[in-house]
Amino acid sequence: MARGTVTRLVPSTDSALGMVRAIVHGIFLLSVLLTSFSSLARLPVTILRPTGLMQFFSWELYDRLLTPEGMLALKCALVVSLTMSTFGYLTGFSTKASALLVIFYQGLLRSYGHFNHDEMLGVYYLIILAFTPCGDSFSIDSLPRTTQRRGRSFIYGYPILLMRILMAWVYFSSALLKIRVGGLGYFNPDSLPSLAISHSLDNLHDTHFRVAFWLPEIRQYLPLAVGAIVVWELLFPLAVWWKRARPLILGFGVLFHFTTLVLMNIFFPFQLAMYLVFVDWPASSRRVASMRPFKGAAKCWRNFRRAPEQFPGISVSALDGQSVLLWDGDNVSCARWVRCLQRFATPNLVTQPYQSLQDELPVQIRRWSKVQVHWVSHTGRVYGGSRALIEGLSASGHGFLAAFLESAPLRPLVWFAYRFAARAR
Repeated sequence: MARGTVTRLVPSTDSALGMVRAIVHGIFLLSVLLTSFSSLARLPVTILRPTGLMQFFSWELYDRLLTPEGMLALKCALVVSLTMSTFGYLTGFSTKASALLVIFYQGLLRSYGHFNHDEMLGVYYLIILAFTPCGDSFSIDSLPRTTQRRGRSFIYGYPILLMRILMAWVYFSSALLKIRVGGLGYFNPDSLPSLAISHSLDNLHDTHFRVAFWLPEIRQYLPLAVGAIVVWELLFPLAVWWKRARPLILGFGVLFHFTTLVLMNIFFPFQLAMYLVFVDWPASSRRVASMRPFKGAAKCWRNFRRAPEQFPGISVSALDGQSVLLWDGDNVSCARWVRCLQRFATPNLVTQPYQSLQDELPVQIRRWSKVQVHWVSHTGRVYGGSRALIEGLSASGHGFLAAFLESAPLRPLVWFAYRFAARAR
């Protein structure tokens, strides 16, 4: 029952979770790229007041880190890690590394006394994504994957639902806190003007709007505005459970954050960007792919990666227990590459044009024989494309090289290189 509820509330597919991963990590990557880390290095280490687990790091580390070179190294590490996790390369490692590095960087900022809750929701999202299978689709890691997808599954839906609930709790708890601390006095006509004017008089914000000074002129209407905001925050959980209410609640949220920017010079770009987890990204991508300007690119990509590299349940028995590499005998370029592979292989690799066995090959193999080579093992099992080359290298005395090409860092790159070369020929 719980699994059915999740799949009804959120897009519970591997591609949906992969797209959310790319968006969340991409937002942090963009922020790091646009931030001057060298500015932080100009602050003296003596004013640093480490908080929480930051206290366990030695001052020698901070002395070396808070230098132009040290901050450049931290920024480079963040950029590399976030780039890998955004594009889904070594996702199991890169998402965890990104979460740890961002937490460390945020802790460093807080150790200087800069406290705000804008980035914290995004940090929680990074932690959730670090322990979920968010690299199963829409990632570099998933490019060579030939096994069947899970389709709609609880394991892909619950992280998205959890992230949406976290956002709803942020707003809901904010309303409860206002009512608990401020009571009915929070709705006083002078409450919002005094708060907005005080924020507009200091120099601790990135913007310096002066709209707040107009608020006393309309003070009699402000309790209604403040009440509407509190009601909106209390009702924000409806965006999680009721799809029809989602556009209205999220739209009001966008208006609210831009209004606080103008009135109080306070903006929460990270929190506002995290609204994107409420978008059904697979459905949106399908709509974009169906548009005329993108139809050709979408079709080209589908054709690029559609050739399977494994054929479960299919066996070729016409080779009498011999392992053979089948290739397109009508293609000159393919013949040239096969000759190079034969010279490299030790002992000699057995190769054969697929046309000589065309009648004995299953239709599923013949369908792709023009666009990729196939390796038929001595047991009759068939592999295609880059996997066929790896199996051929392994069987011809290059097991170490085959294992190297099959490793997690290189496997997607080998797949892409083979597909590109096959298309180019």
